[in-house]
Amino acid sequence: MKCKKAIFVISIITICWFLPVPTAKCSSRRISIGNQMPEFSASDVFGNLFDYKHGNGKVLMAVFLSSRQENSTRAATDIKGIITKLTGQAKRLSVVIAVNDPNNQTVFRSEPNEPDPNEPGVVVHLVADTEYKLWGKFGIIATPTVIISDTNDTVLWVKAGHGYDFAPVVHARLNQALGIAQEIDPNEAGRVRTVKNATVAARVKRHLQMARMLQEKGRIESAITQMKKARELDPNSVELALEIGSLLCTIGQGKSALGILEGVQTRGYIEKSKLLLITGWANRQMGNFEESEKLLLEAIRLNPKSGRALFELGQVHQAKGEVEKAMLTYYRALTLVFGKELNIK
Repeated sequence: MKCKKAIFVISIITICWFLPVPTAKCSSRRISIGNQMPEFSASDVFGNLFDYKHGNGKVLMAVFLSSRQENSTRAATDIKGIITKLTGQAKRLSVVIAVNDPNNQTVFRSEPNEPDPNEPGVVVHLVADTEYKLWGKFGIIATPTVIISDTNDTVLWVKAGHGYDFAPVVHARLNQALGIAQEIDPNEAGRVRTVKNATVAARVKRHLQMARMLQEKGRIESAITQMKKARELDPNSVELALEIGSLLCTIGQGKSALGILEGVQTRGYIEKSKLLLITGWANRQMGNFEESEKLLLEAIRLNPKSGRALFELGQVHQAKGEVEKAMLTYYRALTLVFGKELNIK
C-alpha cells in the first residue's frame, strides 16, 4: 500500500510539472489599443486597496505575470529597472502587477512602499490574482502581458510575450504615455538597428530566443546547442550556465551538466539554491545518492519553496529504498504545487 502511495504521488507531481498555467475565463474579447481601460478594485498583498477609476488623470501600467514561467521572471526584472528610472513620475503613474502566485519570490519581489517625500518613488501594487479575476476582466490569455493607458484612460499599448526588445519598448511607451521627451520614436523602439544587432549582447539574446523556442517544441538537444553558443559569447553568465545545466539534466546528461556548472560563482541565495538543485539532480542521475542528498537538502534550506528540489530529494530517497522518506518528501512537494494540505489515503 505504501509503495502504491509513492507511485501515485510520483505520477501526480510529474504531471503537475508539465501542466500549463491555468487560464482565466476571458472576457468576450481581448482588450485592444484604443479601448477604454476597464475600471477595477483590488487589494494588494499588503492589504492596501487599489481603486482604479476613470478621470484621475494618471497613466496606468497593468502587468500580468505567471509564477511558473521564466519569461515572466525576465519581464519582472525589466519592469523593475524601468520603474526605477521613473522616480520623478510617481504622481502621474500607477502600476499594478497581477501575479497568479505572488508568493513565488523569483517572479516579482515587492516590499511595502514607503516613498521618500523629497523624491517619491512609483508605488507598485502587487495583486494576488489567484482566481484570475483581473485576468478575465482584461481578457488575458498569455503571460507576460503589459497594458499601458494614457491619462485619458484609453489603452495606448498592449504587448504579450517577452523578447529582446521588451524593455526598450515598454520604456518608450511609458514615456509616450507620460509625455516624457525621448530621442527615439516609440514606434521604432522595437526595431533592432543593424549596429545594435551586431553587439555581443544582441547575439546572445538571439541564441537564447532560438533556444527557448526549440525548448517549447521539445527539441531539447537543439536548444542546448543554441544555449552553448550563447555561453561561448558570454562565458561569465551564471544564468546561462544554470539554464544549460537544467536542460542537460532534463535529457539525462548529468555528467555534462556538472561539467558546465564547474567553477560557477553564484550571487545570492536564489542562484545558489538553483546551483545546488541542479548539481544534486545531476549527481542523482549518476548514482551519487549521498552527495545528491546533501546538495538537495542545502538547496531546500536556502529555498524551502523549491518544489523541484523536494521532488529530486524524493527521487533520491526512493532510489535508496527509503520509501517512508520518499513519501513524506513527495507530499511536501505536492503541497507546494497545490498550495494546500492534501488528504491522500
